[in-house]
Amino acid sequence: MSKLQVALIGCGGRGRGHVRVLQEFDDVELVAVCDPVEAARNAAGDEFNIAGRYASVDEMLDAESLDAVFVATPAHLNGQAALPCLERGINTLLEKPPGMSVAETTALRDAAARTGAKGMVGWNRRFHPIIVKAREMVEARGPVTQLVGEFHKSVTGFIKSGRFPEHLMDNLFLETPIHALDIVRSLAGAEVEEVHSVVRRTISNYKDVHAALILFENGCVAHLAANYTTDARLERYEIHGRDISAYLEGVSHGTVFCDSQQHQLSGRGTSGTEEQTRYFLDCIKADRPISLPAANLDEAIKTMELAEAILSGVRS
Repeated sequence: MSKLQVALIGCGGRGRGHVRVLQEFDDVELVAVCDPVEAARNAAGDEFNIAGRYASVDEMLDAESLDAVFVATPAHLNGQAALPCLERGINTLLEKPPGMSVAETTALRDAAARTGAKGMVGWNRRFHPIIVKAREMVEARGPVTQLVGEFHKSVTGFIKSGRFPEHLMDNLFLETPIHALDIVRSLAGAEVEEVHSVVRRTISNYKDVHAALILFENGCVAHLAANYTTDARLERYEIHGRDISAYLEGVSHGTVFCDSQQHQLSGRGTSGTEEQTRYFLDCIKADRPISLPAANLDEAIKTMELAEAILSGVRS
């Protein structure tokens, strides 16, 4: 098979990170970049020697014959950028969140179903070596019994930066902590049965404190915390099973306790994005559906439904 013809939508730091990963694969040819900001698309095009440079998604889709598109726009624009690609039958990996609502995510799923395009959301924790290894060790002894997921950032920092519009500022839970929500839901391995949550606006005009207790149909219980009143980024997970517990400091390192021993886990220099990207490309080449452990668009709807259930617990 000839090289996959691939384009990038969104030429900021996250998008350029995807390009660096894609350049590692010899079966990929990066043919186009798209960004409404001329300086951004030219900078990416110059840095990675990509000839096609477009201001709009439709302009790019009209001009290029593509096998795949990677969408890495600002969080509130991911769904809008991905929809025309899926509507034209182009395989699309989009960054999280896959839209700002269940309805927007469902529209992506339905478009892909109509055209046969493969859609996948970039929740790369599902592929991260530390999380994958910890899960394997716990599940080797039986089911996961309890989970903890935390992802914290500073709302004050976002306010000062002015980088996001108001509707995203009041739903920053969807911007980064949704990584923690998705991997917790994935690790539980079952449908959601109950959700109890408290969401508050405390030090800002935006939702900045999120706490949820989630019960899954298989009996697994998860605790989720997403705090925006802190001063730093912090990500942390716990995976508990039968006589075993994994404590992960984000995706950098962790410790598994079992058999009166401690097993250290550390990163191998990958972020999960490399493994995720390879999986997506291989599904395209083999023409097979996106399935677990990846987040296809059906999985994306389930995560967004859980996000909306948690956010419904907002209190004045």
